[in-house]
Amino acid sequence: MKRQVTIVLGVLVILAGVGVNKYLSSKAKPPKRNPQGGKPTVLVQKVQNGFVKNTIPVTGKLVAKNRVELFAEVQGSVLNSGKTFKEGVSFSNGSRMLKLDSTEFHLSLLSAKSDFLNSLIQLTPDIKYDFREELDRWNVFINSVNIEQPFPALPKSKNKKFLNFLISRSISNQYYTIKSQEEKLSKFNLIAPFSGTLIEGNLQPGSMVRVGQKLGTFIQGGEYELEVSVSMNDGSLIKIGDSVLLQSEDIPGNWYGKVVRISVHIDQSTQTLKVYVNVSSKKLKEGMYLTGSIYSGGFENAVSIPRNILIGTNQVYLLKDTVLQLHEIKVLSIGENQAVIEGLSDGSKILGQVYSAAYNGMIVKPQLEN
Repeated sequence: MKRQVTIVLGVLVILAGVGVNKYLSSKAKPPKRNPQGGKPTVLVQKVQNGFVKNTIPVTGKLVAKNRVELFAEVQGSVLNSGKTFKEGVSFSNGSRMLKLDSTEFHLSLLSAKSDFLNSLIQLTPDIKYDFREELDRWNVFINSVNIEQPFPALPKSKNKKFLNFLISRSISNQYYTIKSQEEKLSKFNLIAPFSGTLIEGNLQPGSMVRVGQKLGTFIQGGEYELEVSVSMNDGSLIKIGDSVLLQSEDIPGNWYGKVVRISVHIDQSTQTLKVYVNVSSKKLKEGMYLTGSIYSGGFENAVSIPRNILIGTNQVYLLKDTVLQLHEIKVLSIGENQAVIEGLSDGSKILGQVYSAAYNGMIVKPQLEN
């Protein structure tokens, strides 16, 4: 009996509690979003339209402007040529960087030259009797040949019959084969195309080098290209010759560059395009990362605002008396911290701070930014 009474009392208490809660809820007034006398103070920015410089933030890695990958075009063992062929070694323009043993090939070339001279001497009687007007020129050529030196040019002739005669005796074929071998002989000496430094390479005297083998990488310091990626919108604003101001996080200083190339290819994964900037300094090194800004013209009748006060992609809060109203604007450019917009009249005021509680129609107490 006592247990039944306890259960009934518990049910009555629960029902009474639910009833009281509903009664109090029905009497409570909904809170006002902006009660009179409790207007929040917000910072507002006064709009002054004018010319706004367009700055596009960029970052990229330096690559030497003069940079060549070195490959072997002939086969031979490495000879001692004075300087070692290793990373960090510098060479002046026109100096020999590497020398390969060309003894066997050189002897083969001398043999070919001797055979060619022998063929010419044997043809002299035929030239004398059949093409007397050509004899003097060919005698001068034969006497000027030194098999230890590059061959001079063949004598010119307008006699078509005589030229056909030389071709039939394989004189032209032998001559151009020898000139080809002379050119190949020069490749046993690797000559520096400009003054620079090896950034890759390690060949010791006695090492065997084969045709097509990569020998190293040679760069000229001081002149660099910076490859940066920009959005398609920013890319449409950049022009060849635009100025660029660059900095490094690792060493102090500012460097000025110029836009020299703009790619027309869009990277499918990032939807960006490449822009190339020339920059010169002996302090800079290949592989360094630089950050900076491209100064690409500007915008008339526009204003720069903090990027974080944009609402969505194309709205700001405009102050009408003391009421915030959403206002649609046109975004011309967006940087890391600032956005350039148009569509606001001079003297109008906009919400100049991030205020998460703001809403359309909110009454505020404006405070003008200094």
